[in-house]
Amino acid sequence: MTAPGDQRARGTRPTDEVAVRRATPLRPPATDAAAGGGAAPVLRLSGVTRRHAGRPVWVPVDLALAGGTLTVVTGPNGSGKTTLLRLAAGLLAPSSGTRSCAGTALYLRGGAGLRTAQTVRAAVTGTAALVGRGEAAGGALAALGLDALADRTVGTLSAGERVRATLAAALACRPAVLCLDEPTAALDEGALADLVTVLDAARADGVALLVATHQPAVLLPRADAQLRVEAGRVVRR
Repeated sequence: MTAPGDQRARGTRPTDEVAVRRATPLRPPATDAAAGGGAAPVLRLSGVTRRHAGRPVWVPVDLALAGGTLTVVTGPNGSGKTTLLRLAAGLLAPSSGTRSCAGTALYLRGGAGLRTAQTVRAAVTGTAALVGRGEAAGGALAALGLDALADRTVGTLSAGERVRATLAAALACRPAVLCLDEPTAALDEGALADLVTVLDAARADGVALLVATHQPAVLLPRADAQLRVEAGRVVRR
């Protein structure tokens, strides 16, 4: 990463599809009405806007995520879902407003981001080592049922297996916040069920999940909140 305090696992492509943002101090919060039932948020956006090429692409947005919650982001293509997730993960700087996060924030796009020539074990270990948790890779592989695939290269995995490997790399970092951009894309029914199981486990471990998807029916029954995005605006339902 080029921004101060940001780093990228050596096992990832030179893109922002898998990215880690180190912690920034979180101000002592008041009780918040956003996802989490009044719990103190681990991530907060306050009056955040974003401009691109001199024009606004996001109007002021306020968002607070508590640990162990799932917030589903829906909306048409080009509505600003990815921009919102990248703002939340700290990959984009707000044009105005503030962002604070009490821990590591990760952004993942689909099942992409791991080098296809690397073994699953090397990719997961390299990502976790970024935050000093390389030793956690084995546990993450086991938790996601990837032990038998650990010595295969990422490029030989199915779409569902690749999503699981990418999530293993993320969860080994023990993030406070995990921003998932279209994780359900290209997954068959079995892989979708596996994804839901993994996300449930992450929530049980206290991770705040912010998930953008075009398949909300898969995740909405489990969601604590839904954000409908239209033209750079959020409508909370």
